Amino acid sequence: MCKAITVLPDNFKPHNQVKKVYDDRARMIETGEGIDWPLAEALAFGTLLVEGSHIRLSGQDVERGTFSHRHATVHDQETGREYCPLDHIMKGQNE
Repeated sequence: MCKAITVLPDNFKPHNQVKKVYDDRARMIETGEGIDWPLAEALAFGTLLVEGSHIRLSGQDVERGTFSHRHATVHDQETGREYCPLDHIMKGQNE
């Protein structure tokens, strides 16, 4: 689960600031140091998904807006494609 919420697909081109957020999250997971609220929230959501609970986040705060640190949905800067790491926690999750 930790990898799923800290790594974006190889062919995905996020905004540089968003890439930094994901790089920082990966570092926090690897070192166990400096874990911030957005990462803790993503870990909590991921845990609920792994346990079989369904979660629904709605509103502009999920992608952009007041809580843009959340970055639950990320946009490719070249194609506009969206990617939601929480949709890729487990194999076959969205089947």
